[in-house]
Amino acid sequence: MKKTIIMLLMVLLMIGSFVPISKADNPVIKDNFSADPAAIVHDGKAYLYTGHDEAATNGDFFVLKKWSIYSSSDLVNWKLEGYMPRTEFEWATGDSAWASQAIERDGKFYWYVTVDNSDQNAPGFALGVAVSDNPAGGFKDAIGGPLVISTDTENPENMGSDSWDDIDPTVYIDDDGQAYLYWGNTHLYYAKLKENMIELDGEIHKVDIKNMPGTFTEAPFLHKYDGKYYLTYAMNYPEELVYAMSDSPTGPWEYKGKLMDTLDSSGTSHQAVLEFEDEWYFIYHTAALPTGGNYRRSVAIEKLNYNLDGTIQKITPTASGISDASFSLKSYHDQSRYVRHLNGDLRVDPIDTNSLDSRWHTVDGLANNGEDFISFQAENKPGFYLVRNGSDIELKKHDGTDSFKEAATFKKVPGLADSNWASFHTLNDEELYLYQRDNFTFGVNAVDSAEQNGRATFELAEADVTEVVLDKTSLTLEEGTSTTLHAKVTPNTALNKKVSFYSSNSDVATISESTYDAKTGQTSITLKGKTAGSTEIIAVTEDGNYSAKTTVEVKRHEENPIEIKDVVISSHSKSKEISIEGILKNQSGRDITVKVEDPNGNFAYLDQTTTNDHGSFAFDFILKDEVNGVFQVSIGAADLEKVYKSSFTYTIDAPDSGDKDGPGKGDSPNKDKENPGDKAESATDKNDDSKNKDGKGLPSTATSMFNYLVTGALLIVGGVVTIFMRKRKIQE
Repeated sequence: MKKTIIMLLMVLLMIGSFVPISKADNPVIKDNFSADPAAIVHDGKAYLYTGHDEAATNGDFFVLKKWSIYSSSDLVNWKLEGYMPRTEFEWATGDSAWASQAIERDGKFYWYVTVDNSDQNAPGFALGVAVSDNPAGGFKDAIGGPLVISTDTENPENMGSDSWDDIDPTVYIDDDGQAYLYWGNTHLYYAKLKENMIELDGEIHKVDIKNMPGTFTEAPFLHKYDGKYYLTYAMNYPEELVYAMSDSPTGPWEYKGKLMDTLDSSGTSHQAVLEFEDEWYFIYHTAALPTGGNYRRSVAIEKLNYNLDGTIQKITPTASGISDASFSLKSYHDQSRYVRHLNGDLRVDPIDTNSLDSRWHTVDGLANNGEDFISFQAENKPGFYLVRNGSDIELKKHDGTDSFKEAATFKKVPGLADSNWASFHTLNDEELYLYQRDNFTFGVNAVDSAEQNGRATFELAEADVTEVVLDKTSLTLEEGTSTTLHAKVTPNTALNKKVSFYSSNSDVATISESTYDAKTGQTSITLKGKTAGSTEIIAVTEDGNYSAKTTVEVKRHEENPIEIKDVVISSHSKSKEISIEGILKNQSGRDITVKVEDPNGNFAYLDQTTTNDHGSFAFDFILKDEVNGVFQVSIGAADLEKVYKSSFTYTIDAPDSGDKDGPGKGDSPNKDKENPGDKAESATDKNDDSKNKDGKGLPSTATSMFNYLVTGALLIVGGVVTIFMRKRKIQE
């Protein structure tokens, strides 16, 4: 008995070990061909519902006998839960398990499907619905007949009597509990559903989309984000995926843009949108699996990113998907160039604004998955690999043959020119290496010189951004003041280091156009406080996958007066060096003016500088004339209510009044924190320079300059008058 139990346990373990599990780089489903995805989240797990393509390699139409159900706890590893056959709908006919969507309501799961109707009174495709208590299986026909038939709608003329306009159902339940069913091909329809989810509630409406630059084809999918409704769908043929937006689940709908271009080797495109663990994802199908094509499709996943205005960023199909990184191949021979594919040709070129064609998804060697064997798949052309063809390297679609796998397999070895880099020789000929030719094309070649070693050496490095970091996580500004904000991405090998900045409230703070420094890899903006309030400044990578933000508080002038503080003045009698340092708190990028008068009231120094990011400023100068006594110091900035006043005593050959460690002896090495009471005078005080008859209303710095110019002009005029009077007296 004990032996029997052990054997049964072993059998059960063996059965469990053969349950297919797919890991997501793209396509995420690799064990079967899959198409027309839909997905839901239940109890922290995602469930994926797909068609199951079974057409032959040379097939000329869709063969879909059943639908598949997959589950995942991370969107990366997918488990096949089972199937629902088309025959579950006994009133349907043929291998017509076309596009579908499932949804949950009140603990039950409703799966809306497309099938061919066998009723000749309503020939063509129809919509059915199955129900289950379990999202992973057990679905049964909920009606015993169709929910929507061809005679319910106005069939397009080109379809004849056997129409296919009633296909591709999508269901959305709004916040008020009302459920909506959208569907269609050529024509787009919607109707309300009753609470039981298996009956229409009212009439069927035909939908128009405003400002659409093409024609509606099929694949509607409805979702909601941040109070807005989104209708994604396929437009034109071959199909491209686009979207419209509305303030209501019933429209009106306005076209907003393209989501995805037409696909390689597949005329159809079909999508779903899923929110999972507070992130948004775009699920679609491609023809990327070996022998894939129009009727042999495969489901893939990408991140979906919204802009601040609610629009959606365009998506590029990738081989790496949401789980893996892409890599670049940088040339050792010319380190400004990378291996890329351009209009089907392989080249070694500089990176341009579109770096996607310079990224490669690396996988274990197709013909040999041993250590250091590698194959290169084009990141933005999933299913296309680098393959050797004689002395050339070409980009070709995986055809599933052994000869293709061998031609697409290379072995990575230490770089021939630098062991910290890498070289790659072909699978069956260790003398031939991936190689940069004289004309910057890419091929294979034997090497027998130092120069050729360099041409056969590359850096295989991570090409994707993994993080964006800002140099400030929060900051405070006064109205009208500015600061600089820097963003940098990691890793340093990322091909596109640029980021875009956005202000969540441009009424509070505005941002300048960004500048990118290729040497530092930093993107910078100037941030200016506009009106009192709070806003977030958001830095987003160009692919939209990573962002960082800083909180900016802008305060009114009267709430937080701008003052010059912590001034330290040091004098050095031997060198005649004077140092004046201070802080204009929270005021970066502000112009500061200093005026120094000697004991006789003459100008000893006049200059202007700009505060750094922390509001600090410094003046260092040498006295031109040595005069014993007290020197008066005035420090001002535009829009300040008070001009800072201080002094220092300078004695020839006396001990220094200050040094690098702080003030020394004397009555003028001042610091606000020590003597706050006598550091500033009101702008209306008698000795204040900030206003006079001729300079009324000028900023303090401008007023000071104005005073100096007026004084100089008066001295010149006075001198000219004196000379003229003396000359006249002599003549008399």
